Amino acid sequence: MNSGIMVAPNGARLKYNEHKKIPLVIEQIVKTAKRSEKAGAQAIHLHVRDNNLDHVLDVKRYKETIKAIRKVCKKDFIIQSTTEAVGKYSPQDIYSLIKELKPQASSVAIKELIPSVDNIRELKLAKDFYKFAVDKNIGIQHILYSPEDLKKFHDLLQKGIINGEKHSVLFVLGRYSKGQQSNASDLIPYLQTLKELKLGNIVNWMVCAFGQKEISSLVAASILGGHCRIGFENSRETPYGEKAKNNESQVKFLRKELRSLDIQKVDNIKMREILGIFK
Repeated sequence: MNSGIMVAPNGARLKYNEHKKIPLVIEQIVKTAKRSEKAGAQAIHLHVRDNNLDHVLDVKRYKETIKAIRKVCKKDFIIQSTTEAVGKYSPQDIYSLIKELKPQASSVAIKELIPSVDNIRELKLAKDFYKFAVDKNIGIQHILYSPEDLKKFHDLLQKGIINGEKHSVLFVLGRYSKGQQSNASDLIPYLQTLKELKLGNIVNWMVCAFGQKEISSLVAASILGGHCRIGFENSRETPYGEKAKNNESQVKFLRKELRSLDIQKVDNIKMREILGIFK
């Protein structure tokens, strides 16, 4: 039994008042990537910030940060750019970013790329987005906030909006729960829906979990065949309710827990597939 680990160190909204070790400028992000890789992470979910430390979908800032990470991390360390809209970017902005940046991998929330499944213009743009990603071998991971999002994902597959034979999804636990506190049991409805839709053979699934039970939820996911996204974007607490030291300490903690269960890291080829890179 093996599991992949990706670090998500900063997110779109957090500032230093949440934790002084949240990496917000390039130098901090690069150091976190390197140290998290050493601790056991095989990829990074990358957000970049502008000069005011606000979330930005900026090609130049992305390229600068990606280049810097490439200098310090191993060749097979995967860099996944985010397309998170945070209420200020449109589906066209998301598509334009990917077309110009051409990242190795990217995450996209279906509810942000396609706010309405009845909007013909949005569906066409999404179809073009996914075709471009397949043609350029950009790994796309679909962020799903609920089992209903998973059903929407399935519907888009059936309609041919999303193409390809294999896919990558991220199940988000606890984002909209009280106090943004997740529980491993939050995973059950996702897995039930995955089974009902008969998607198990064509989907690689990863989990991120908000709050104190982040690591226990990720361990449960790994036991059940999933993979792990861990980091300050989702939780800045240890399983004991203490403030975590930094991102890499959380990666190290998770890695230790998985090893105790004889769950090893996936190989490099499998990690690429987990994040939607199939060539």
